[in-house]
Amino acid sequence: MKLELAHGAVELFTVSPRTPDEALYWKNIETVMQLSDRYGYTGLLIFTGNDVLIEPWVVAQRVLAGTKQLSPLVAINPIYMHPFTAAKFVSSFAHLYGRRTYLNLVTGAALSYQQSMDDRLPHDERYDRLREYAEVLKRLLAEPSVTYEGKYYRVSNLQLLPRTPEALQPGLLLAGQSEAALRTAGALGAVSMQMLPATLEQGLRAGVRGVHFGIITRPHEAEAWEAARALFPEDPLGQSVLEISMRNTDAEWKWRMKMVAEGSAVARQGFWLEPFRNFKADCPYFVGSHAQVAALINSLVQRGLDTLILDVPPHEEEFHHIDLALKEAATLVPPGGRAPGTELRAAASLA
Repeated sequence: MKLELAHGAVELFTVSPRTPDEALYWKNIETVMQLSDRYGYTGLLIFTGNDVLIEPWVVAQRVLAGTKQLSPLVAINPIYMHPFTAAKFVSSFAHLYGRRTYLNLVTGAALSYQQSMDDRLPHDERYDRLREYAEVLKRLLAEPSVTYEGKYYRVSNLQLLPRTPEALQPGLLLAGQSEAALRTAGALGAVSMQMLPATLEQGLRAGVRGVHFGIITRPHEAEAWEAARALFPEDPLGQSVLEISMRNTDAEWKWRMKMVAEGSAVARQGFWLEPFRNFKADCPYFVGSHAQVAALINSLVQRGLDTLILDVPPHEEEFHHIDLALKEAATLVPPGGRAPGTELRAAASLA
């Protein structure tokens, strides 16, 4: 879905749920996939890693075969697949389904997973490798033959069939808030993503084009908070799991969120971190009325963002209310050119 607003257009993606229960894992992905297609989103983010139950490229094919217009946004990490293989999936999907694949370029994995796979590169060098990986992948999809001499990848007269039309070349997103991540996104022309910052005015980094966050909304703010606390109740076990996981990561974005989650309510004003603190989401949530969410969306787009990845619980009611808020956002025309949402308070009352 490309949402047209007064200040510009924004692409909207949803997220495949991280469900630890094996019995619900695929059911929740299917639910979000079908609802995302029904409500007109551009694509579905599909995670990768040692701990995902189903290979993301298998999920991606199900997205293409089982929906009318939804595109897969596949997370790819160089430690799991050679760039030729990733490019082959992209070209095959374009050939079979005539639909574009998006790629979420990542370097992160739990430190224990990196060690078990003998991936010893330090943080910044992993981004250097990711840049080479994406350069090889992009050239394979666009050129008849590729020769590449890099530090991490070398290929000679490598050809990829079938050729991928220009209109179906993959869209690239890169999540990460470190300087190395921002440099790599700039070099590749990828959409640089970050989490929704606690302070909307000062928290968006220069060059960032997209944010990742969750939304729970209802016609009135009090109703939204009631729904949010019902969907994400206090979970001491989840909080313990988060503490363990933090000892197993070097992701700067995750440590920053953890610090904010442990801070005061004032520091967290503007978003809600209980789903993250209870190990139920990898992002902050914005909780508020339809009007408050509409104002937030317009405010972000006015600041130059063109991509939003929305974490939505796997329930149609949540998609329905977000759709109403998005439609309201599309009708907002800021008086006198002022940005809507400068008085955002949707998450000021945290409890």
